[in-house]
Amino acid sequence: LVLGLFSFFFSCALTGHLDITWPPGPRPLPLIGNILDMPQSEFALAWTKLGEQYGAMTWLAIPGQPFLILNSFEAAKELLGGRGSIYTDRPRFTMATTLMGFESLTPLSRSNSAWRNQRTLLKHALSIEVIQRDYSALISRKVREYLEGLLSQPESFLGDLHRIISETVVELTYGKRMDIHGRDFVKLNAHITEILDGGMQGYAVDLIPALQYLPSWLPGMRFKRDAAKWKRGSGRACSKASRTAWSAQLTLLLAHDSNQTSIALRLGGWRYNHRITNAMRAFLLAMVLFPSVQERACSEIDRIIGSERIPTLDDEQHLPYLHALLLEVLRWSPGSAGGVPHASIKDDVYNGYFIPKGTAVIANTWGITRNPKHYTNPSTFDPERYLKPDPELDPREYAFGYGRRACPGSELTFRIAWLMASSILWSFRLKRSESD
Repeated sequence: LVLGLFSFFFSCALTGHLDITWPPGPRPLPLIGNILDMPQSEFALAWTKLGEQYGAMTWLAIPGQPFLILNSFEAAKELLGGRGSIYTDRPRFTMATTLMGFESLTPLSRSNSAWRNQRTLLKHALSIEVIQRDYSALISRKVREYLEGLLSQPESFLGDLHRIISETVVELTYGKRMDIHGRDFVKLNAHITEILDGGMQGYAVDLIPALQYLPSWLPGMRFKRDAAKWKRGSGRACSKASRTAWSAQLTLLLAHDSNQTSIALRLGGWRYNHRITNAMRAFLLAMVLFPSVQERACSEIDRIIGSERIPTLDDEQHLPYLHALLLEVLRWSPGSAGGVPHASIKDDVYNGYFIPKGTAVIANTWGITRNPKHYTNPSTFDPERYLKPDPELDPREYAFGYGRRACPGSELTFRIAWLMASSILWSFRLKRSESD
């Protein structure tokens, strides 16, 4: 805490330097800086409100850990993409790494040789060619299982959706059918996502690391008890799975690192599970809310595919409206406020504003999706915005992250979502229940 306060006062001293211009933001208070300006919930709306007030960048002076919120796509693309070598690191995640032991997760790893090796392996394991060659049969089988469940028990559509997506990710990751350990893994996914979707702002210990040294029985220390419980659960779920994994991609990873830490988690299976589930929930909701969109997508499928066979991944390029529909789902309902924060590894200057080394940088995804600069009538669900001669901004440019930290499983996520969506619309028509 002392070091954090020293860092904060040092930053404050820098703000008075005539040669330094800091990004705009709310005025920091003595000792605590902008801690009170950090949202505890509804991060997307909070970041967007700050963007409306301060513009493309918002600076929050947090003791020991300054934050920079990027409220424009241009700023995010330039800093996190164009200058990716500077912003390729991760900030301190005391809760997830020190207390829960997830420092080896690829999305959380610091910028080092181990992370670079992991990412190289991931890019190969999740390439379009490998997905098409090795994973398409499994994905198709799981989609058919979901359709059969919808036919027999349509009221369980949401629970079955979570289960099927989780099973798909577990089988892709572990190379085996889901058992009790697989279910533990799915629960673990939910815990990790809960922690990381709020970035670092969800836990006080991430802002004040010294809290980790206080006894767990003190008031406000529930995070320590939760971390210990989740760490024990993750060890049981992951060690069993990593010992039984047989797939070619995991064998490749195991050859590089036989540590008990779950190779499956390093693959980021928890993240793909979350992204696919979010996309499909949004898709189902959109089809009920916008029946004219559903009807046009169904008509395209009927015309191109017909009734004799179910869609396959090979059909994607022949169904442009459905493709645009999935893009609009990604824009209309982004999975998180801004994903996992980046961190700068050295000082930088952007548009005349000084960004010091160690700054945590968050791209405000929600704000980008609602920016009229990029989208006509952004509050309207309109797949045709991507079918115009001059299409609007493709949400895949930001939905899966930026630069070297972009999600390597973006193709896998999109293709699973596409096949599920096309198969559902080939098989059914979705509408509100009469009780709604």
